[in-house]
Amino acid sequence: MNVERMRVFFALWPDAPVRTALDAAAGKLHELRDGRRTRPDTLHLTLVFIGGIDANRLPELLAAAEDIAVPGFEALFDRTDCWRHNQIAHLGASQTPPALLELVKQLESRLAASNIPFDRRPYVPHITLLRKADCSVQIANPALEPIRWPARDFVLVSSSLRSGGALYEQLGRWPLL
Repeated sequence: MNVERMRVFFALWPDAPVRTALDAAAGKLHELRDGRRTRPDTLHLTLVFIGGIDANRLPELLAAAEDIAVPGFEALFDRTDCWRHNQIAHLGASQTPPALLELVKQLESRLAASNIPFDRRPYVPHITLLRKADCSVQIANPALEPIRWPARDFVLVSSSLRSGGALYEQLGRWPLL
C-alpha cells in the first residue's frame, strides 16, 4: 500500500495589514542583501515544523491542536538578521512574548504525546523575508519600522514545492483565548 506523504507545520498566519508590513520590510531588506524575496502570500511565523508525515495521520495532527489554552498576544518584530549557513534574511523579536513560547510548548507536548515527530531544535521565532541573501556583510539592524503582529489564532499548513516556489494550503485554524 502506497501512503501519500505531506509536508506540514503549525504557524501564525498574518492578516492583510501585517502581511503588507512584512512585505514592505522584505523590500527594504532586499535592497541591502539582494536574494529572493518570500512571496507575500507565503509569509508566516512557524510555530512547530513537522516536515514529512503520512497523510493518514492528518486527523491526529488536527486533534493535537484542539483545545490549546493560550491567550492571544502581540509580538513585536523589531530586529533583522541574516544566517550565513543557509543565506536566510529574517525578522526577529527582541523579546519573545511568553504566550508565544507557551503556544509552541503546548503544541510540542501534544505532538510528542501522539508520537508525531517534529523538529526539536530550540525555538527561535523568525519570519523568513529573503532566501539566498548576501549575508557576508554585517549590517547593524537596518532602520526598519517595527512590526506589531496581533496573534489571535494559529494554523496547520501543508507545503508542497512547485516550479514557482512553495504552495501553502491551510488545513486547519484554531483560535487563541
